[in-house]
This record gives sequence, structure tokens and C-alpha cells, in this order.
Amino acid sequence: MTKYLYGRRVRVILYAKSGKVTFEYAQTETKSMGISFNIPFSDSATPATCSVTLMNLAAKHRKLFEPGCKVEVYAGYAQDGVGLLSSGAIRHTSPMTSDGTNNTFSFTYREGDEYQTAKSSVQEANDKLDKERAHEVKVLGKKAAAKLPKIKKHSAMSFAKGSSAETIIRRVASDAGIKLTKVYLKKNHVYKKGYTVSGKPLSCIQKIAKQCGSQVFMRRGGVYIDDLSKAMGHKEHILITTKLKGSHGGTGLTAYPTTDQENAEAKHATWEVVSLLRYQISTGSVVTVQDRFLSGTFRVKSGVHACDDSSFTTTMEVYV
Repeated sequence: MTKYLYGRRVRVILYAKSGKVTFEYAQTETKSMGISFNIPFSDSATPATCSVTLMNLAAKHRKLFEPGCKVEVYAGYAQDGVGLLSSGAIRHTSPMTSDGTNNTFSFTYREGDEYQTAKSSVQEANDKLDKERAHEVKVLGKKAAAKLPKIKKHSAMSFAKGSSAETIIRRVASDAGIKLTKVYLKKNHVYKKGYTVSGKPLSCIQKIAKQCGSQVFMRRGGVYIDDLSKAMGHKEHILITTKLKGSHGGTGLTAYPTTDQENAEAKHATWEVVSLLRYQISTGSVVTVQDRFLSGTFRVKSGVHACDDSSFTTTMEVYV
């Protein structure tokens, strides 16, 4: 059965302190609350900042949105259903505003959990020792505290000779409370002399992944590690076309694909493809484009899902 891409559906799920609350918008129904958003995604390890605006939200519901609360944003169509676009923790909320007819409220959140500041058990233990010493100095005074024995710090996490990169990555992540959704290393490097972890856990994981020919990035709120090759594409494999002869409509392509002419001689030419919003697409998705200017199967590097009064699109950057 053909599923047509019309009849917008948007769903925002808020995990408030009082419990889970769902806000929905259906284009085909007369409702007083609309939802718009701008949700970027990329192969960068730095989490993207996303924004959401809700229209005519009740004051009691507005109060539920607080920094630190988790949110999930879903979108799709009446027949095709909805899928998760992104999730993260609210970082900033804006005051309610009005144009005289409608009230609007906006908030921003950062993709995924706050792993940038995650600490290893060693770091946490040493921070605790430093805090205790600072308290002793405050109580005894600097002169008396200077006679106290030197703090014996915990040593960094170390791995034996012959440890593999994947073993180290998973152990470092587990120790720091970083949940890895997927781990694929192009080459699972073996450290013949062993390995000693230094710095922040996520930075360490990024460093090891790079040495193995892969990279760390956020995808729908999860932490992924892979080499972003077409061979390692996720389950989503989306066809994007303009109208095909003899067929009803197309499969989402809304404009001719474009490329930056200045980078035409680059090792990997980058093309921008704009389609009707497809929740199935995110970093690492494989898309097949059929158009007079660009045709083939490509891996998605980055992009943005956008919804407002005039558009409901997914813009993606692919390598050729």
C-alpha cells in the first residue's frame, strides 16, 4: 500500500518533574496549538542545539517546561506515521509572547545526554579528595593545613598490553556512564604496549575511534561510533525522487539538488538535497536520489529537519 506524504503530524513528549506529558499537532484537524521546530543533525561529536516553538500553550503546561527536563520530538504524516527526530535536555526557555491573536512559547535543548562533562570514576574520586582538602583548609586555616600530609591521588585508568580499542572504548564509556548506542570501528586497533586513559572520557573515546578510522557523533539522542561508509548504513534506506513518469507524485524531492562549485575539485564533492520531511533520515542514513542532476546512493553527513507555517522539510548534505 502506498503511503502518501501529507497530513503533518508533530509530537513533543516532555518528561516533566510531575511525569510524562505529550503535546500533539495534526494538520488535518482544527486545533488551537501549533508546533514548529528546527532540528539540526551532523557527524560532529559536539551535540547540536535544537529549538521548538509551541503555539497557544496553556499557562499550566508552560510551567512544566524547565531546564534539565528531557524532551523528545517526533514528526511524520497521517499515513506514514511519526518517528523520533531528536531528544535531549532543555537548556533554555523563553517567556510567553503574543502577537495579539496567538501566544507562542519557545525552548532550546541540546541533542543527547550531557556527556561532554562526563567524568571517570578516577576523576570523581580525585575531585572528592580535593573537596575534602579544601574543607580542611577552611576549618584549620592555610598555615595549619600546610602541615597535613600530601593528598594521595588515584591513578588514571590503565589497560594491559594487547588490549583492543573496542574493549577500551566500552570500558571507558561504562565507567563514565556514557551509553553507546552503536560501536563499529573500521579497524579494531590493538595496543601492544597497553593504554592509559587521560582527559575527559568522551574526548578519549573520540581519540581512540579516530585512530581506528571511525568517528563519534550524536544520532537521535544516542552516541554512535562508525566510519560513515555506505556499507555501514543504518536500517533506513530512503528513496528520494521527483515525479516519475507514469507514477503518482514523487517521493519527496522538493528542489533540484545543488553543490558548491568552489568545492567541485575536492576529494569528496558535497551536495545538498531538500525533501519533504522524512523522519527516517538522520546522520549516517543511506539515501538513494533519482534526479536529472544527481543520481545514486549516498550516505548522509549532516542536515536539518524544519517545520514552520510554510515548510515541513528535511535538508541533508551528502558526500558523492
